[in-house]
Amino acid sequence: MLPLQNLHTHCTFCDGKDEPEEIVTEALRLGMSSLGFSSHSFTENPDVDGMQDERGYIDCIKALKKKYQGRIRIYLGVERDCFTEISGLESEYDYKIGSVHYLKIGEKYEAVDWSRDRLKNTCEKYFNGDMLSLCEAYFELESKVQRMTDCQIIGHFDLITLFSEMDDRENPRFIDAEMSALDELLKTDALFEVNTGAMARGYRDVPYPSERCLRRICEKNGRVIISSDCHDKNKLLYGFDAATELIKKCGFKEMYILTDSGFEPIGL
Repeated sequence: MLPLQNLHTHCTFCDGKDEPEEIVTEALRLGMSSLGFSSHSFTENPDVDGMQDERGYIDCIKALKKKYQGRIRIYLGVERDCFTEISGLESEYDYKIGSVHYLKIGEKYEAVDWSRDRLKNTCEKYFNGDMLSLCEAYFELESKVQRMTDCQIIGHFDLITLFSEMDDRENPRFIDAEMSALDELLKTDALFEVNTGAMARGYRDVPYPSERCLRRICEKNGRVIISSDCHDKNKLLYGFDAATELIKKCGFKEMYILTDSGFEPIGL
């Protein structure tokens, strides 16, 4: 049986539903070997419900680490958006997830995962109704996310597909932009998360990134880690079996987990 771990976990310090200790209790009930918290970093963008009390978050998770030592390994992480200013507390984190949630157009921040209508309005307002141009701008930014966030894990690589239409995804322009960003990130040592969060919310029936992307990652010897992007403790391990089967189908022989010694592979 594979070790049960989730590193992409949101709690009440950002936009999660549950208190941190409630999530730890649920992880213990599920028999998880370890758990990582990854609250959203603070940004000036009101669409991202980032931490208002980063010091309090860090101190809380560290206290839980100590309290539950010997019962479950707890890791302190952060989901750092590409436009977040460095806080001065970076060295206290065990790991960082780097994510693109929105485009910055002039001085305006436009979310790519807020709603279908909002994405359509952004497309009409800034891209003359050309959704493929919007997707190209997203992937151009995504290609830089590791450099901008200094992350160890690439968060939901193709988040833009949450509301873009299926025919867009098969267009050569979309595929070229997607693969160009993927190849740029594959030059780094960052892991790609196989993220089941949209499945848990009922938006998708497969994880991020797509099977096409996962096959490319595998062909290029990239590395993957499974996460649930948990905002509700009841979905802490949502879709992990399906995600495991998908990466095996795409050719992966191993995935990665975080240990006290760093990220290590485990065979599938």
